Amino acid sequence: MKAIGIVGSPRKSGNVDRLVQAVLDGAEEAGYQIMKYNLNEMSYSGCQACNYCKNHENCKLDDDLSELLEDLTAADAVVFGSPIYFYLFTGQFKLMEDRMYSFIDPGFNSRLAPGKKAVIVTSQGNPDLAAFEKAASDFGGILELLGFEVAEIIRMANGGAPDAVLERKDLLDKAKATGLAL
Repeated sequence: MKAIGIVGSPRKSGNVDRLVQAVLDGAEEAGYQIMKYNLNEMSYSGCQACNYCKNHENCKLDDDLSELLEDLTAADAVVFGSPIYFYLFTGQFKLMEDRMYSFIDPGFNSRLAPGKKAVIVTSQGNPDLAAFEKAASDFGGILELLGFEVAEIIRMANGGAPDAVLERKDLLDKAKATGLAL
């Protein structure tokens, strides 16, 4: 079994990165082979709207995201993590998300094997957890379109400080337990 983590935060070892890693640690303990991608450290472009992927089973672009998309196809579970910036996931994450369009065939069906599990991790500076709930739920809808089962959404408020999650043992424990349950 394979689980991958995708971190859309520019902060290495920040709140989202640590929560994604906690899920992966639990998954590894449960027997998964794990791998993590930090989007901010990768060189890639967003979707070019060329529709190459509608006549082929992959994206035409060949960049650092190509391997991630292949691993996502092969994975049994994927942990998607991003902070919330202006009500949405980061730009780094959005570029990757748009490239996931290559998983949709011309009939608007998913090319991915059904039954993949997904975990969504978010962090926001706003103390009102409900303020940006829509970002995670909208992305959950995209994942369901692709055939994922959204196993858990882990959301953190008051995440403005890069290490705020270290004070949130409850969230770190929840993340690890989520990984163990995959």
